Amino acid sequence: MSDMRSARHEMGKEVLAIFLLLMARACAFGVQYWPQLDDYIQYHNYALSESFWELQTSMGLLASRPLAGLADYFIWGSMYDYMILGVAMISLALAVSAVLLKRQLSRYFSIGPLFLVVMTLLPLGVEGTYWMSASTRVVCGLLMAVLAAEAFLRWMDTGRWYWALPFLFLQLLPYGFYEQSGVFSVALIVGMAILEIIRDWRRWKRALLSLWGLPAMKLYLEMTALLASDGVYSGRTEMVTVNTPYWWDTFLPEVLDQMRSVFVEGMGATLFQGLARVFQWILSGQLLFWAFLTAALAVLCWRLFPKKEAGRGTLSPWLAIVAGVLLFLAPISIFFVLANPWFSFRGAVTSFAGLALVCDTAVMALWFRLPGRKQGPAVLATLAALIFCWAGAADIHDYRQTWETDQYIGQMTVQALQQDLEPEDNGRVGILAVEPTYLSNQTYYYHEHIHGCTESAWAFQGLMTSLDGSRSWNVTPLPTDPMYRQWNAASNRPDTFDHLYYFDGAELIPAVLEKEGETECSIYDQEGRLLGVVREEDGVGYFFRPEQLS
Repeated sequence: MSDMRSARHEMGKEVLAIFLLLMARACAFGVQYWPQLDDYIQYHNYALSESFWELQTSMGLLASRPLAGLADYFIWGSMYDYMILGVAMISLALAVSAVLLKRQLSRYFSIGPLFLVVMTLLPLGVEGTYWMSASTRVVCGLLMAVLAAEAFLRWMDTGRWYWALPFLFLQLLPYGFYEQSGVFSVALIVGMAILEIIRDWRRWKRALLSLWGLPAMKLYLEMTALLASDGVYSGRTEMVTVNTPYWWDTFLPEVLDQMRSVFVEGMGATLFQGLARVFQWILSGQLLFWAFLTAALAVLCWRLFPKKEAGRGTLSPWLAIVAGVLLFLAPISIFFVLANPWFSFRGAVTSFAGLALVCDTAVMALWFRLPGRKQGPAVLATLAALIFCWAGAADIHDYRQTWETDQYIGQMTVQALQQDLEPEDNGRVGILAVEPTYLSNQTYYYHEHIHGCTESAWAFQGLMTSLDGSRSWNVTPLPTDPMYRQWNAASNRPDTFDHLYYFDGAELIPAVLEKEGETECSIYDQEGRLLGVVREEDGVGYFFRPEQLS
């Protein structure tokens, strides 16, 4: 009993250490959360619906990640005005997931505190662990997977039915939040079953229950298919056939290139460039107090991290490396069969557990060869935690700046349209020269990573509805390079809009279009001054300002 109490005490200290660092990073620029992109729609605008079933009918929320959709409406949406509490809840869930998983894996391998730091604080993971529209899927799914693994291990230890039944139920839940979490759950529990057999082959019959993950996946797909509608979420789980020339020649190279962009270029940029940016803010005094605070937290974490060299597991470190690689690959394997090969930063987070196991095992194996190693793992983990926390704060800065820009452009657009358009005028409005992002020094520009609501009509209309829900807006941002491509030319060509505005960087100017042929049109203000020219080349439209014209 005393050993169990001591273990829980140690786990509690580790949870506190990680939670404090996550919150320090999230609050680097103020104790506030700044909504981004889908946040306005999921946590504010959905609440304007009369009922959840109305949303399901129109949007098909239960057709994919149904538990996430339910939580959006009934839990996170109620926190919209003080969403920093939601960030705190997600941070706590992430800390608990990491500490619990560390304890579970310590049954088999020697694991130090660096595992926790890599799994939770890598700067690459800010998008998936801070941005609420992503973290409520990624982190909640991860927590459900770890809880399912806990129930499975209790079943392995006791053979009692009252642990088997919770396991069968809990392993269904990760799919309801995030598809990657479901795949991670299957890999984790099947891997644990194999390790249990390696430790004691007599447990092989109990280990068979780990195969429940495969029918659980099929059950999830069938359930969401029944709930599917024509909503925006209904096609998210469409698959692509592997044994086709398209998969080998086009699909696979594209997915691999995206993963290289995230795990290689993105990992390096968010760590090193992010750290360099934060150092500049610290030296300028902007983050000086915060730097002292996080350093003090790092010292506290060193006190809270266990000073033992590693966990109690006795299996080979090489086996731990293999297990870590498999846990890293399993969550991203789904992107090799999903029809839409769109791999973003948030897609990397579920693989951090495997990466953490590999990194921690390698460091511990090397550390064992050095003298005076008793305090080493905790010191190394603390230094890494401080560096990761500082580097990740660069993205928090960019989220705040993006929110400020979104609010400025959104409020200005609402005011202009309220003034210029009659209430019954539901015509299409295009805003020329509005860019997806206005960050001057973003750490890494990739996909929609820290883009504003100005990146798409859907996101921008969601922002405007959150600012003024009294009207149904139909506004499309039209960037400069390019303004449209072949796939969206029919909806984004400027001559298809009923009203046009031009954003000069400070204000909206009503604009007039004059066609100069099939592939070119000129844009003027109401006084006849040229604002720019739209030219189409090979089905792609570009906007040129007067000074860019030859």
